[in-house]
Amino acid sequence: MRFFHSWKSVPPAFQNAVVAIGNFDGFHAGHRAVVAKAAEIAEKMNLPVVLMTFEPHPETYFRAAVRSFRLTPVRAKVRAITALPIDAFFVLPFNKALAAMSAEDFVGAVLINGLHAAHLVVGDDFGFGRNRAGSVDFLRKNHPELPLTAVAKVRDATGETISSSRIRAFIADGSVDRAAALIGRPFEIEGRVVHGFKRGRTIGYPTINIEPSDVVVPKLGVYAGLVVLDGKDRPALVNIGTRPTVGGTDVLLEAHILDYSGDLYGRRLRVKLIRFVRPERKFDDLRALKNQIAEDTETIKRILA
Repeated sequence: MRFFHSWKSVPPAFQNAVVAIGNFDGFHAGHRAVVAKAAEIAEKMNLPVVLMTFEPHPETYFRAAVRSFRLTPVRAKVRAITALPIDAFFVLPFNKALAAMSAEDFVGAVLINGLHAAHLVVGDDFGFGRNRAGSVDFLRKNHPELPLTAVAKVRDATGETISSSRIRAFIADGSVDRAAALIGRPFEIEGRVVHGFKRGRTIGYPTINIEPSDVVVPKLGVYAGLVVLDGKDRPALVNIGTRPTVGGTDVLLEAHILDYSGDLYGRRLRVKLIRFVRPERKFDDLRALKNQIAEDTETIKRILA
């Protein structure tokens, strides 16, 4: 697979392709349906298939002061997409120039003159261009020469639409298991292990500490989780919160990897959240906290068994 960060000077091998476009945040079942349709069309037409997305997420660009929004930071998105049978991945910088580009200019400059797209595949609620003036109807009305397939929304077993906003709501509520059912895999937080105050060691539960950034923050509390370590999922007690018992203020992810000891400082790790166990609360002292952690550990072992 080839990666591109511009629609200009695209090699001929990736022109005249079937192009799937979207933010693909979370890369849930609805997004996968768009990609699957693009791959199906490309196979029938004997053409390459390429994906186009934007970085940062346009919502993050327009609401720069708002953190805790994304389901999949760019690393996670690339990891999910590179496992797919596609030929190229266009990650366009969503900057001032792109944000100001009209829908008509985006079609002309990017899709027609840049990629020479043979066929577009998008979700049926696809919006693009300045003020999201572009849409499926806009494309069909103004560019009938550009073949277009709009993929209907995917629904879950209850008949409700699978969407990134719905997944975010589940995560914010602590319902990470319900979010995982829509995503198709556990929700995870990724980051570099940073130094903390090492209080966990003093009560027999050393933790790795990761500062969640550029990702939706789940409901504060304790979770049964898995830490991806050297390619393997290791069971873990995960606490996401401010650590009120010791006077903390900033939100931090702390993970105690069960039956493991080792120096992980500076490493970039992924933490999968499997199920919510209990809300965060303040304890009278470290002894009470230690007792609760012991109880939580047994609960988490049962969940992950």
